[in-house]
Amino acid sequence: MEIIQPLCANVFGTSPCLAAGEKCWNTDATCTYREALDMTDSLTLQFVKPYANEWIDTVDAFQPSLAIPALQSYSTAPTVLNVASGSQNKTPLGYRAVANISIADFPWNDVGTDPYRLDRSYDPATRGTFWTKWLARNPFHVGYVLRIYEGQEGDALADMIKREYIIEKIDHGRNGVTITEKDVLRRITDTNVTAPFLSPGSLSTDITDSATTFQAAGAVLDDYPATGYLRIGSEILAYTARAIVSDNVEFTGVTRAQLGSTASSHSQFDTVQRVLAYEAEPFSDIIYDLLTVWGGIDTAYITKADWDAEFTTWRATFTFTGYITAPEDIDALIGEICLQSVSNIWWDERLQKIILKAQRPDFTPRTLTQDANILAGSFAIKEKPEERVSQVWVYYNLRNWADSAKDKTKFANSSVFIDANKQIQYGGEVAVREITCRWINTGALANNLASTYLNRFVDVRKEATFELSLQDIGDVWTGASTNIEHFLDVDFSGSPRVGNWLVTSASAVTPGGRYRFVAEDNDTAGVLWLWVDEADYPATWADASAEQRATVGYWCDDDGNDAGGDPSPFRWL
Repeated sequence: MEIIQPLCANVFGTSPCLAAGEKCWNTDATCTYREALDMTDSLTLQFVKPYANEWIDTVDAFQPSLAIPALQSYSTAPTVLNVASGSQNKTPLGYRAVANISIADFPWNDVGTDPYRLDRSYDPATRGTFWTKWLARNPFHVGYVLRIYEGQEGDALADMIKREYIIEKIDHGRNGVTITEKDVLRRITDTNVTAPFLSPGSLSTDITDSATTFQAAGAVLDDYPATGYLRIGSEILAYTARAIVSDNVEFTGVTRAQLGSTASSHSQFDTVQRVLAYEAEPFSDIIYDLLTVWGGIDTAYITKADWDAEFTTWRATFTFTGYITAPEDIDALIGEICLQSVSNIWWDERLQKIILKAQRPDFTPRTLTQDANILAGSFAIKEKPEERVSQVWVYYNLRNWADSAKDKTKFANSSVFIDANKQIQYGGEVAVREITCRWINTGALANNLASTYLNRFVDVRKEATFELSLQDIGDVWTGASTNIEHFLDVDFSGSPRVGNWLVTSASAVTPGGRYRFVAEDNDTAGVLWLWVDEADYPATWADASAEQRATVGYWCDDDGNDAGGDPSPFRWL
């Protein structure tokens, strides 16, 4: 394992660092000339188990002899997907990947960890231990990157399975430290960070229900965008300009009673809250903004071009409009968007990326079999009847954006989809899922969500567990679609069927050896349905124009193939 420790790129006492006296350790906490602090350099600390600390005479192989032989043990718990945020028994974005690592403590001479070791007036080996000194010099270690590598003797680091985490805490005892890490999405799931932030401004004076200019005290210009919306009490107001007047932020060009709210008078010291507005934006862009701008997640963890392609290819009609008029937890907001766009986001600790993927078909899934891949005795299936639904009720078009988006009575419209036959097949038992949709304001999208959700959850969900060896993993990991052929999953005749499954978690059973996977049945993810106005679309392939037939993805023939001859994942209703 390795820790990436941030370091100051400057040299003590050399411009631009003008510090004098006792030298620092090039860490944030030890800096004595903060005007020049530049934490853009880093130190990589590597640890291996004691028995691994030997030289390997292989070109390009990882050399454990160059790492610190103090790693005692580690355990990991995987990322767990909440597919399309559809399970009410999981948090909106599933569960975070977690790792716990134990490392021994030991006397340390500061070689490699103190850039000015030779300038000290004392012998570093006689003072403190490795971890006591490191923790004193790096008290801001929450958020440091930690990586775990798993491979076989003689592998290069680049050939090993690499999983990346963010340090959450380090507990220290006489025998060493225990480091707890989570994936990077902990920045929004474990911190209660909101969007928008609570605005610091408050009314400087009372205002009437018709005032079109007023001031907010205790705020600066950057607390509010140049134009936009504000919320005071239960009223939403629009403004066209803001400026500093007498140390207050003055709003002008104010229009009252916006977004379904009602104008009213307000009192001095009432909070002037910024409203976060998204208007006809791709759902993927909204998630990206919530993660990076409001959640503070580094954009390097997201390949935005891949997100854009996912939206364009699979969810091009899912442009959402929403107004967040009070601070709300970011993970809950993103969970709503995933549910209402029938999509997933998760942290892939092997790629060190946050992945966005629509619930969609995979035309080339890998096939795993009991004979060639799946370890004997590891395959099992369990049922999850609590996720079955026979009716989906979707509420959309929020009347007043100052109201709660969780209250179904606050929505103007609804869409109901019922599978009466399935209700009969399951003994007449009705299972209802109600979804309140602040992000949806058209009947087409509401119908799409209701029908797609019902299609996926109308039968009792199944969850499979299985194990693979390191050599057989390949591209099978969290979020991957894979086919499985096993004698415990058969067709009506009793022959093993080839079923499609979506991997929802992946974890090591024995590091470098066996890996356990959990997957949910994915056979109903093959076709997406989109509701359209029949006046704008031909009723059949025969009625489509030459231009429409030539547009890939626009229409499909009677065999379900698009203009390119490929199976089309879309059906227009």
